Amino acid sequence: MLDLRNLKEDLKTEAYHLGFTHMGVAPAIPAPRYREFLAWVQAGHHADIGFLSRQDTLAKRADPGLILAGCQRVISLAMPYPAPQAPLNPSTPGLGRISAYARTRDYHETLWEKLGELEAFIIDRSGGTAHVKSYVDTGPILERGYAALAGIGTPGKNTCLIIPKHGSYVFLAEILTDLALPVNVPYTRDLCGSCQHCIDACPTGCILPDRTIDTSRCLSYLTIENKGVIPDPLKPQLGDWLFGCDICQMVCPHNVQSLTQLTPLGEPLLPEYLNLVELLTWDETVFSTAFKDTPLWRAKRRGLVRNAAVILGNQRHAPALPHLERLMAHDPDPVINDTCAWAIRHIRRDRG
Repeated sequence: MLDLRNLKEDLKTEAYHLGFTHMGVAPAIPAPRYREFLAWVQAGHHADIGFLSRQDTLAKRADPGLILAGCQRVISLAMPYPAPQAPLNPSTPGLGRISAYARTRDYHETLWEKLGELEAFIIDRSGGTAHVKSYVDTGPILERGYAALAGIGTPGKNTCLIIPKHGSYVFLAEILTDLALPVNVPYTRDLCGSCQHCIDACPTGCILPDRTIDTSRCLSYLTIENKGVIPDPLKPQLGDWLFGCDICQMVCPHNVQSLTQLTPLGEPLLPEYLNLVELLTWDETVFSTAFKDTPLWRAKRRGLVRNAAVILGNQRHAPALPHLERLMAHDPDPVINDTCAWAIRHIRRDRG
């Protein structure tokens, strides 16, 4: 007979060996905070990320059994990534900042490989009888809710999962299984209390009182998922963020100890800052060569050029003017044209 308690402990040992720092098991009950998630979607706070509001994915987020037949447990895992090293001070004009998680190889690929090993481990130890299904923030799983139910940590006011004595610079992943592994005690302590650092620091005020995010105002959304024009009132709020944003995590007191944490993701492929004027001159081939193995690929050349132009306008970086004018004259993309025109106006206005 399969000893599920020993299997869980052996699985945890294997997960730690692969670089995960936390593992917990939650019952596959209706997702924690599902009603709040549904209200968030109905309020339109998911912006134009359409898959979040699809009826099929909404149903699956409520019931893991619709993803994996006979699902009994949600195994929640956390893996750290390198924290930002540079302070929040504005960067040197002409440079744009990359979110810390995006500097290494695309984490999806790394975590998928490790989850594949854990899946094989479970199936082997069960004698081939177990069924499993894994996700790395790409599936219809309310992962932070299940991570709390699995005893790993709790979502903070900025919605990031905070792990006690560790912080929030972690990637989350899940393995759904039909094995009835022993479950962990849920983590229920509020780690934020009266702290408002993340709310006060957010440049767009996108952190809402109910611990959700107005996605349409979040810099990570605006610089990555948003494929269109960035609204003029929000362009100045980008500051120097070229891809993503770490502000709410950088000011979080729980992340003080995370600045030098080890990570199994390997050496960074990219610096913290990129040359924006150089980026304006790149074609699709150069872009693909530079970013194909990193998360920056998700924004595509169009998105990064758009973001670079906004930052150069924010910095009033006069040396960028001829490059912006040339790009505007030769690139027919209306999104790039809008952003270049905006940046040119701001740079010229500052020059008098």
